[in-house]
Amino acid sequence: MHDYNVETDPPAIEPVEHSIRLDFMAGGPIRYDQLLLNSTSRERDAVDSDPWHRAGRAKPLGVQYAEGTCQHRIVEEAPYYEVYDDEDALSDAPAFLAHRLRQCRSADAPEAAVRSERDRRETWYRTLIPKLNLCSVLKRSSYGSLIDDGPAKTADGQTLLEHNGFVGAVVLGSDSDPESFAQERSLPPQYVVHERDLSCGQSEAGALPSEYGFDLPAPLLVGEYASGSRYPLVPWSDGLVCTCPFKADAPWRVLCKHELLAAIVLGARESLFLPVTDGLDVPYRARRFVSPAMASVHTPGLPSDEWP
Repeated sequence: MHDYNVETDPPAIEPVEHSIRLDFMAGGPIRYDQLLLNSTSRERDAVDSDPWHRAGRAKPLGVQYAEGTCQHRIVEEAPYYEVYDDEDALSDAPAFLAHRLRQCRSADAPEAAVRSERDRRETWYRTLIPKLNLCSVLKRSSYGSLIDDGPAKTADGQTLLEHNGFVGAVVLGSDSDPESFAQERSLPPQYVVHERDLSCGQSEAGALPSEYGFDLPAPLLVGEYASGSRYPLVPWSDGLVCTCPFKADAPWRVLCKHELLAAIVLGARESLFLPVTDGLDVPYRARRFVSPAMASVHTPGLPSDEWP
């Protein structure tokens, strides 16, 4: 993700990603008429105003919970900037934050580097995640492409699975032949696929599982969506990551429309494990969408009127 280097960067999903998934699981289904229209350039510049208020639409409860999570992350991370030179203290910090603060220690001006990193991450939580990432995903042209467009219809977990699915498949690297692999193991050939044939959408290709340092062949869930996209979900850190390109070039993009759909499906099931709607059985680890440890401590809550 965002020019991720498997050799040097920590293999972890940011806590805010797990938390926001849990927020949308708790927030319940989202109606098509709650989704935003495409923003104009003037609206995109109005980051200090609420796009749902401007549009006269009801803001989904999951979005409100996610805003509360962003506020909470600012408070939770504040102490680490004061102890950036204490390795023991950083052992409890989120992996990417700890990684960046260690880099700050070796900068020519460490304190200035820490201030810059703090400003960067607080901008994520105040503006980029709630105003740009979530607003982009919660549009009719984005998440709306995965759900029924009836203005008063609610796309609950079961309804979503009428047009979208999670298919169990064995994913192969480029040096393997799917037909031979399936025949040797008596597997249905339609569920044995090359990774290069999966990470594809209508306009852009996503990352390949092997680019995450993932060893192939491997049993994975493949999301097949109403929009025509087909992307695998890769076990990563303590959850799953969609390989679509939406989050690939920006670390503050913590949720794509496919992960939002997965969260809504799981919220209805009250489970952390995605269902296999077709294909082969896959291990529980290949279905676990959210960290159990995070699920045990995160309580979705509404934002306060005043940001920290």
